[in-house]
Amino acid sequence: LQLNASKCGFGHFYYAITPNIPEIQSIWNALEAKHKKFHGYGSQAIDALHQGDYIRAEQIYHEAENYSKELISDMEKMLQIL
Repeated sequence: LQLNASKCGFGHFYYAITPNIPEIQSIWNALEAKHKKFHGYGSQAIDALHQGDYIRAEQIYHEAENYSKELISDMEKMLQIL
C-alpha cells in the first residue's frame, strides 16, 4: 500500500504533467487535495489495524471506497470534456 501520494502510479502521472485545456484545469487542480486525502485513508486504516481496531479499519475502507467514486467521477468529467 503506497501512502505517499506523489509516489503512486497516479501521483507520478499527476505531478509530471499540467494540462493546458482551460475547461479541465479547475478539475485537475482540485484532484491534488482529493488524491492526498485518498492516500490518508490508507494511513488511517493501517493505524487502525496496528491498534487491533478491525471494525474501524473496515469503516475506513468503506469511506475510501466511496471517496474513490468522487475521484473517478472527476476523471470521467475530464474525459467527457476532452
